[in-house]
Amino acid sequence: MQQDYKTLIIYVLTLFVVVLLIVLKKQQDHLSDLENGVLPEEEIEIVLDSLEKEEPIKEDPKDNIVPPMRGVIALIIDDFGYRNDHISNGFLELPGNLTYAIIPGHDYSQSFSKKAYDAGYEIVVHMPMENIGKTYGEEEYVLMSYFQEDEIKERINKSFSHLPEAVGLNNHQGSRGTADVRIMTILAHEIKANKKFFVDSRTTRNSVAESTMRKYGVPTNKRDIFLDNDLDEEKIRIQMLKLADVAERKGIAIGIGHVKPQTLAVLQREIPDLQKKGFRFEFVSRLVY
Repeated sequence: MQQDYKTLIIYVLTLFVVVLLIVLKKQQDHLSDLENGVLPEEEIEIVLDSLEKEEPIKEDPKDNIVPPMRGVIALIIDDFGYRNDHISNGFLELPGNLTYAIIPGHDYSQSFSKKAYDAGYEIVVHMPMENIGKTYGEEEYVLMSYFQEDEIKERINKSFSHLPEAVGLNNHQGSRGTADVRIMTILAHEIKANKKFFVDSRTTRNSVAESTMRKYGVPTNKRDIFLDNDLDEEKIRIQMLKLADVAERKGIAIGIGHVKPQTLAVLQREIPDLQKKGFRFEFVSRLVY
């Protein structure tokens, strides 16, 4: 009898130990699941249910409104190369695809050309040409009407070599040069040979530059508006509005400004404003044909 009693106690104790071990094992597995990011199915269902019920973020419809395209503007800024200061550097912070015309042969011509190119702007050679009256500066590069053809070709190609980032050319001064058919014919052949384009700055109403370029198959166009013949900021702003008006009426417009603090100040304000109103600023290379 006593032996049966001992056997029963051993059996009960063994059963208790087994049950205890099973409970401890389940608790350990549960802790491991939590550490590994594994949730029981009931808890997963609760989490998913709460995510589905989460309120979506509401967007203001006004944030997605894109203004209708009203016109394309190409801006050429002339006369880089003279200066290397906060004004010239300020033009490297303007928004939009802008084109910078660099006069070859000055102290900062090559360094600014590379800096502007690296910053994502378009570069053209601002080619010095003979004026009616006195022609100033750039003696090594200026195209004079009395030059022989070889001299003109050499100077054009030297300018492109001096500014390898340049994809085209416009005239610096040149009221006499752009009115000279012979000079423009030589220029057209060299531009075409170099696979560049030409923009006529229109420094004289007698210019034959655009018509000559078209005759010889050179991609070209002409300036519509000068922005800063008068350096009063309000007058520059009015010229910008005139340029936008031309772009809206014609579809495209080309404006020319200069490396001046007043011009920079106006462009800093007006370019973002015109962009918001639906005007797109493009490289001038997109507007030649």
